Amino acid sequence: MFQQAKRQQAFLKMALTGPSGSGKTMSALLMASGLGKKIAVLDSENGSASLYSSSVDFDTAPLSPPFTTEKYIQAIQFAEKNGYDVLIIDSLTHAWSGPGGLLEQKEQMDSRGGNSFANWAKITPKHNALMSAILHSKVHVIATMRSKQDYVLADKNGKQVPQKVGLAPQQREGAEYEFTTVLDIAMNHEAESSKDRTGLFDGKLFKITKDTGIAIKNWLDSAEPVPVEPKKEEIKPQPKAEQPKAEASPASYTRKDMFDLAIKRGWHNDVCKRFIKATFKKDNSNKLTQEEIVTMISFIKEMNGFEVTQMLDSNEQQAIADSQPTDEVPY
Repeated sequence: MFQQAKRQQAFLKMALTGPSGSGKTMSALLMASGLGKKIAVLDSENGSASLYSSSVDFDTAPLSPPFTTEKYIQAIQFAEKNGYDVLIIDSLTHAWSGPGGLLEQKEQMDSRGGNSFANWAKITPKHNALMSAILHSKVHVIATMRSKQDYVLADKNGKQVPQKVGLAPQQREGAEYEFTTVLDIAMNHEAESSKDRTGLFDGKLFKITKDTGIAIKNWLDSAEPVPVEPKKEEIKPQPKAEQPKAEASPASYTRKDMFDLAIKRGWHNDVCKRFIKATFKKDNSNKLTQEEIVTMISFIKEMNGFEVTQMLDSNEQQAIADSQPTDEVPY
């Protein structure tokens, strides 16, 4: 069952975060030039990448609003199918908080009178599909993310002057940590890692160059090659086996089915209660109709317990974390 773990060759998934003007685009291009020869840039930043075309050779595809996740996924698939070595997504932030992005889609749903929990259940699969397309693509991906900005007083020649600094990236909370490595770039263009699975950048402060990309590529290439699957033997016709029982139809779903799935998907008792009350205006699951049970099951299938908990504000999350676990039916 278990075997010795070995690092296998893989495609880089890099996130570069920083405030506007910190040099994310140029840093991404320099890094990409060390990773491969054929570079594609998905540009939602009004053609800013093309300003650096004299420094690095690359192809570019402009992306205009609405910044839907479907557009991003199509571009990723195109880069993969057309043999690009590196895809730079500049910027991934627009898919989240740009015009037509996921946050705006959610706000539009809310404005039409939809329930906030239910609307998040529609948005989450879109976000997950985009992240899955990035993480499973057979091309190196460098995604830039704008970070929220603030100003601090810094000493300059004996005087206190305001200096722009970057905070958390403008992205769904925790999304940046899906990547192999996350480099945060300051306004002086120096980078440091907030997450680094390569071990190349821990504790270092540096400027990203072509050599950065070369070092990463050497690290990637030093891993074990991915085993090639043997050719499948011709499958001979087999006697028809007894067909497995079909999954229960939605019309036959019960409250027990809903409870069992909720527990399996990690839905906390209090989260379940809040979700049912907010979505169906009912404080007891005994009052749910068959149609509402089916709807509830579809929500649970779409979102695990962690994802639905992230929709609550920090006070509600803390209250849930402090509550005592119970074996009682969660509704």
